[in-house]
Amino acid sequence: MNMKIKQLALISVFIAGITLMTMGFTITIFQGYINFGDTLVMGMGLVVGWPFALLGGIGAALADVLLGYGQYAFFTLIIKGIEASIIALLALRSGKVQLWGYLLAGTWMAAGYGLTDVILAGEWRVFIVSFGYNILQGLVCGVLAFSIQGLLIRLKKLYSV
Repeated sequence: MNMKIKQLALISVFIAGITLMTMGFTITIFQGYINFGDTLVMGMGLVVGWPFALLGGIGAALADVLLGYGQYAFFTLIIKGIEASIIALLALRSGKVQLWGYLLAGTWMAAGYGLTDVILAGEWRVFIVSFGYNILQGLVCGVLAFSIQGLLIRLKKLYSV
């Protein structure tokens, strides 16, 4: 199978998986929701690498629209794309990422949504509340992504991405 077709297929599966994981396991809070989709966003960064990791935000942005949080979709596209890219860039040298790298990506996500909520609410005080619940999601998903890293590395080798 052509390498480009394999890459496209794998990226498409990740985008669909991120959408489903984001929509399937949600807890509504504040102006948004908590979910486990970041586990696959980070996983996508590891498996598809740079620069394709930037596409990591597509599935999550689609979930925002489908769940009725369209005001977040543009921000999500950027935040999650950078989140996946953090993992991709950290994996460039050794092909894997230490736990701190996943926690860094999760922290970026929480900070990104904190700033997003400030923009959407027009009030700086919402940053602390937003960051508070998003850091929980980011750190939990970071630990989950780190815990399945071996599986993700095997997937990457299987598809020779």
